[in-house]
Amino acid sequence: MHNCKKIIADANFSAYDSNMKYIDAHCHMITAPNAEIACAVCDATCESDWDKVIEIANSETIFACIGVHPWYIDSITPCWESRMRKKLAENPSVMIGEIGIDKYKPNIDLQIRVFTEQIEIAAELNRPVHIHCVGAWDKVLHILKSHSANLPPMILAHRFDGNRQIIDQICHDYNVYFSYSLDCEAERVRNTPVDRILVESDAFDADTQISRIVATTGNVANILNLTPDEVTKQTYENFQRMISYVRPIE
Repeated sequence: MHNCKKIIADANFSAYDSNMKYIDAHCHMITAPNAEIACAVCDATCESDWDKVIEIANSETIFACIGVHPWYIDSITPCWESRMRKKLAENPSVMIGEIGIDKYKPNIDLQIRVFTEQIEIAAELNRPVHIHCVGAWDKVLHILKSHSANLPPMILAHRFDGNRQIIDQICHDYNVYFSYSLDCEAERVRNTPVDRILVESDAFDADTQISRIVATTGNVANILNLTPDEVTKQTYENFQRMISYVRPIE
C-alpha cells in the first residue's frame, strides 16, 4: 500500500514537464485556466457563476459546466430550471455540473429534488453531468436507476469516494468516469478501470491548478506503478472521450 500522505507531501512543482498534455477534469476557475493545462472543465456551483464559466469556455480546450451544487442549494431562484435550459440551449458545448447530494449538508429533500431535476434536464438535452456525492451513493444510484430509460450520456464522478462495489456497479450500468484529486485513496484508484481515470485540481486559481494537477498526476502514477508521462497520456485520451459528447473527436 502506498502512503498517499507521503506522496502528497513529497510532490513538488519541479516535476512539471512542459511537454505533457495535462488535463484538469474538474476545477472552479471563473477566469482562464493555467496556460500549461491542455484541457480543463470549469464547473459552476451556483447560478451567479453560470455566465462566468460560459464566458471563458471555448469548445476546444476549456469546457464549462453549469449547475446547482448541494452546498448552495438555498441560493436557487424560482426560475432556475428554465434559466438553465435556456443557457444550455444557447451553448451546446456546456455540460451540467457540479450537481449532487451531500449527506453531511442540510436540506437533503431539497438536494434530492434539485439533483433529480438536473439529471432530467441533462437527459432531455443529452448533456453529460458532473456529480458531487458524499455519503449518498445509495440515493444517487436510486435516482439513476429510476431514470434508467432516460439518462445523461455520460457521468463524471468528481472526487469519487465510493468503494469497489460501487465502482463495479456504476461501470456496468452507466457510462461513468472517475475524477481523482490530491487526497485520493490508493486502493480506490487501483480498483478503477484505467480507461476511466481522470485527474482534477478542484482549484479556483491558475497557480494552484497546475501545481495540484502535476502532483496528482505523480500520485496516481505511483499508485498504478506507471510513469507520470503514461498517466498524462492516458488521462488526456480519457478526457477526449469524455468531452466527445459535447465536442466530436477530430
